[in-house]
Amino acid sequence: MELKKYKLGELLDVKRGASLAGEHYATSGEYIRLTCGNFDYQNNSFKLNTSKDNLFYSGPVREEFIMKKGDIITPLTEQAIGLLGSTAIIPEDDKYIQSQDIAKIICNEDLLCPSFAFYLISSDAVKKQLSAAAQQTKIRHTSPDKIKDCTVWIPDLPTQEKIGRILSDIDSKIALNRAINQNLATPDRSSEVVGVRRAA
Repeated sequence: MELKKYKLGELLDVKRGASLAGEHYATSGEYIRLTCGNFDYQNNSFKLNTSKDNLFYSGPVREEFIMKKGDIITPLTEQAIGLLGSTAIIPEDDKYIQSQDIAKIICNEDLLCPSFAFYLISSDAVKKQLSAAAQQTKIRHTSPDKIKDCTVWIPDLPTQEKIGRILSDIDSKIALNRAINQNLATPDRSSEVVGVRRAA
């Protein structure tokens, strides 16, 4: 398999999200703000953020920041060690707003398959480059330009599509097994409820 060297900026664009005014944060509404809490960085997947109760946004927002199902996102701040370089895929249309700590990945699909890009950005090779280039503050930051400056080696488009499909299938099976294991680990208390009712 022949690999070709690129800068990520030759293969994709990286768009920073909107600066959302805190005065419009709300506990209910039409749109939910994306935050770094939406990244399950250990499993490289999207998760619901349950850490805050004011995740909705009631203010005006431009259409370009309203996410679509299948959009690829990556964080620009490292609120937990290992977060930079994580990726997630938006699960629903017109529900989430891209905030300024979140970058949207837009692939040049003539050169880069989106399903392959999802795994490429979260690869150790890219994560190490982002970590090395991260701004050293209390909470480390990266930027669209630093992401685009990462060097990668990739195969041709048909091979990318095959790799992306295989890895996606594997992730789906892992997620299914994880869900089954979590259900098995949750005790079924229905028999206890029946017993209490009979005793009553």
